[in-house]
Amino acid sequence: MQSRSSLRSKLIPSLFSSMCLLCVFAVSAAFSQAASKTDAPRKMTDAQIIEDLRSHLDRALAEGRLSGAVLVAKNGKILFEQAYGFADHAFNVPNKVDTKFNLGSMGKMFTGVSVLQLVQEGKMSLDDKLIKDLPDYPNKDIAEKITIYQLLTHTSGLGDFFGPEFAANSMAKFRTLESLLPLFVNKPLLFDPGTKWQYSNAGFIVLGLVIEHVSGESYYDYVRENVFKPAGMINTDNYNIDADVPNLALGYTSVGDNMRPLPDGQRRSNIFILQRGGSAGGGYSTVEDLLRFSEALQGHKLLDKEYTHMDMTGKVATGRGDAKYGFGMEEQFINGVRIVGHSGGGPGISSNLDMYPDLGYAVAVTSNYDNGMQPIIERLRKELTGQELPKAIHLSSDILKSFVGKYEVTSSPDGPPGRHLPPMAITADQEGLWLDVGMGGRHRCLPLSPVEFFIEDSPDAQLTFTKDEKGQVTGLTAISVAPFPLKATKLP
Repeated sequence: MQSRSSLRSKLIPSLFSSMCLLCVFAVSAAFSQAASKTDAPRKMTDAQIIEDLRSHLDRALAEGRLSGAVLVAKNGKILFEQAYGFADHAFNVPNKVDTKFNLGSMGKMFTGVSVLQLVQEGKMSLDDKLIKDLPDYPNKDIAEKITIYQLLTHTSGLGDFFGPEFAANSMAKFRTLESLLPLFVNKPLLFDPGTKWQYSNAGFIVLGLVIEHVSGESYYDYVRENVFKPAGMINTDNYNIDADVPNLALGYTSVGDNMRPLPDGQRRSNIFILQRGGSAGGGYSTVEDLLRFSEALQGHKLLDKEYTHMDMTGKVATGRGDAKYGFGMEEQFINGVRIVGHSGGGPGISSNLDMYPDLGYAVAVTSNYDNGMQPIIERLRKELTGQELPKAIHLSSDILKSFVGKYEVTSSPDGPPGRHLPPMAITADQEGLWLDVGMGGRHRCLPLSPVEFFIEDSPDAQLTFTKDEKGQVTGLTAISVAPFPLKATKLP
């Protein structure tokens, strides 16, 4: 039998890269739309949107796809707030609206605000070389090349700290930001600083160390006193994994060993990949605290007007439609409507904050399931930006059954080869199809035509099936289910 650390060393590196793909499965449709920065006409009233949301969440709960908390507010007033599922399956502890959920990479928002606070106070500059603000950084050559701006915008060339060495260690080892340095500090840059955009967890660990050096405080103390406290975020912090924290949700993942999905929709605890949260993410919060953060930020309680605008404005194109990454936040336009925020995902972790500065909405979703928030966020994005949901048609059971099978991803015309992706499975019931991509990625597909289907949770994501001259299904093309179009061949 393999040791726990041996299994982790094989699972975690590929798991996080695959989870990143699945995290954009449902939300990538939003990035694919052309931006027309004008006011979008409303198709539904707030009351209708909330009624549809409630019905959609009740159905997702009944199908075993939902566990978490959802909050929708407008101009600071809560329109909808509800918790679903369980924070602890073993003891049947229900989730509540003040349950603390792992935020994953959403913590980068707090790091970005912290850096800008220090810049606003004149203690550092965005144009500073790293060597100036962190003179003890072990790799002097890199520290003399990269700037604070590049670290904040993921253009520094630094990569990640998740990998075999991370996975082989006890997660209890990583209690400080500095403890993660050996995982990446001596690795070469992935590209010349400022020439490309590539998401970098390592870069935000370095920013946390910058905050410590410039402020003279630990990162954990700094964000607690300068971000969480002034925002009134009473249930937010970066807890040690062995801390006894009340009202904390345990994460549950559908991923088994060696990246194989667990059978029959089973889930297991994600404790094997958790380390203490920090400047790259991994802290805990509640939907109510995320609303408080949104209100405090936009109300200039954390930064002045100039720096708040700077924080909430995208700077560098990410390659996903018109989405631009700023300083720990991402800005995008959907149907002409501006949305600013950040998501966080991983095994048993799925959270998101969307702020609609021009419309006054704030949407916070936290989940302790894989990809639990994406379907909710994507549906609300479509409705709040004034778009109509597609209407499903009825197909006979014989037609639906003809699509059932496994599909091997063979090509991705606008992206990397698809051979590294696991096969997709299609099943059918009386209403439509189910698309299963593993690792919690199970999506209801409803028919638009005899060969076209849309994903109910992410209506812009569509599947088009191909047939041969005999009418037999041979494959499918998927759009907006990943950052690039996918083609798949039906296996015998």
